[in-house]
Amino acid sequence: MDTIFNVEESNLICIFAGEGRNEVIEDMERALPYLEDTDMEELSHRVIVKLQNMTDEFIIRFISIAAAFSAALKREQDLQIWAA
Repeated sequence: MDTIFNVEESNLICIFAGEGRNEVIEDMERALPYLEDTDMEELSHRVIVKLQNMTDEFIIRFISIAAAFSAALKREQDLQIWAA
């Protein structure tokens, strides 16, 4: 199974970012009954399966990298505002 995440999957993981892979999976599973969009349900199920097939170390590293990227992007946007 391919464990590389696309943009939508990455964004979903970041929304549920927790202490570890199992916490992310549990939080996503708790949200499933409240989803009214079938595309979002499919996305959530796909991400849960991928997360179940990887290690905690991988997902912690992934979340850390995503958070660092998000912070860098925000800093760049802030700089562009000041430069304008």
